[in-house]
Amino acid sequence: MTTPKNPTQTQLEELNRAIALHLRNDLPAAEAAYRALIAQQPRVPDAYSNLARICSASGRSPEAIALCGKALLLDPHHLESLVLLGLALRDRGELEKAGLCYRAALDIKADIPEVLYNLGNLLQEKGEVVEAGQCYRQALSVQPHFPLAHYNLGNSCRDQGRLEDAITHYRESIAQDPSAPLAHNNLGNALMHQDRLEPAIASYQQALKLQPDYPDAMYNLGNALYLMGELEQAQPWFARAGIKDWRARCLYCYYKTEQYDAFARELQASLAQEHTSPQIAALSAHYAINCGKADEYNFCPQPLSHVYHRRLQELSATHSPLRLALLATIAEVDMSQRHQGRLHQGVQSAGNLFLRDEAPLQELAGVIREHFVAYQEHFRDSCCTLVQQFPVPTEFESAWYIRMQQGGHLDAHIHETGWLSGVVYLALPATGDSGNEGALELGLHGDGYPILQAGFPSTIVPVSVGDIVLFPSSLFHRTIPFCSAEERICIAFDLKPKPGRSK
Repeated sequence: MTTPKNPTQTQLEELNRAIALHLRNDLPAAEAAYRALIAQQPRVPDAYSNLARICSASGRSPEAIALCGKALLLDPHHLESLVLLGLALRDRGELEKAGLCYRAALDIKADIPEVLYNLGNLLQEKGEVVEAGQCYRQALSVQPHFPLAHYNLGNSCRDQGRLEDAITHYRESIAQDPSAPLAHNNLGNALMHQDRLEPAIASYQQALKLQPDYPDAMYNLGNALYLMGELEQAQPWFARAGIKDWRARCLYCYYKTEQYDAFARELQASLAQEHTSPQIAALSAHYAINCGKADEYNFCPQPLSHVYHRRLQELSATHSPLRLALLATIAEVDMSQRHQGRLHQGVQSAGNLFLRDEAPLQELAGVIREHFVAYQEHFRDSCCTLVQQFPVPTEFESAWYIRMQQGGHLDAHIHETGWLSGVVYLALPATGDSGNEGALELGLHGDGYPILQAGFPSTIVPVSVGDIVLFPSSLFHRTIPFCSAEERICIAFDLKPKPGRSK
């Protein structure tokens, strides 16, 4: 709450009376007092902004926005009105306008930690994670004891693949505010990406101790147990969480532990929902072949016929500037490695490459988006959910590089949280006597699924440097081992379903 810079005695008395009511939390009386002052003295910007604060707190955003606008007409540099207007506009989803308000406030006073923090949140929401991190750091330089800024800076570092930095900030956030379950949960996620499963589980358990009904912590605890192979322990946590792809995870636990009756019941329940889960699609197809049944899950019942393979002009030339720039970026980029148990003789980056600001990565992301559109157009006559409910706008669930050395290979797996998966090849080893070493194999079996009878189809995709391959995320895929000394380097990614769509 503010008071005028040069008030008349009457203005000061009336405003101070309203502020006193406001501070006592007698909001109806304070609101009446501000309105009375505005009726008598309509050129006091502070009365408008303080009234806007009450309106905003009670959910009356349109009125709060109008009141801030009136205050700014009287004083274009009215700091509190700029901040309140930014908050109200952000709540309405008008991110660009909200950002302009925050930046205007910072032009007036550059060291307001709350405004820096709010601008960081807005940038983070827009996917501008590097700039968001800079805002959180500036806020912390002014106000070191700011647990939420440490927490969100941890999120920014995580998205850029800097897991150690993320862990440092999550732990600092917890040190400053041990009672915040979100920080414990996200610390667990970062530890899990480093394959530090036991301390990750301890973090999730602490989050649940603080908030027993916290579904994300339940789900993530299930995931940690899932990765440890403790599937019978993991399944109840997924069921209790009831979020994200919980039903698909439960189905996986039942199928891998050969609880076929429970699997069949859960699959039947899934058939009554939208057919939008790649993991359920993979399980349903595998179960259908194993048991000689029809595959009734319509995410993409014929996934091997929905593979898209093209040569990228931008990358295929021997001395392609973009390909060379990407290889240099991968060699130099400051990103942690993510543990990948299926990857042998190789490393995988953490975070999301396409949330970084390096120009070659952003250029490649633009090229890939064009092929997402081409994929949808190429398969437009398909009646499966994958094509008919294709994500618009296109958004990357994640993107990472994989570098393999001699003997490298990747075991067959699917991407459970994607929709359409893909890979771009930047460097490939010699194909060996078979002609297939280092190639991509796609099929309907993998990940140690139980085999009751033979007949799981697969195909080998012979790839070249500069190729892009897109395929349904429900398809198992693996890299065939290679003996050559040359390095194999690719960038893999997933297209994300529409916000709010069940996965």
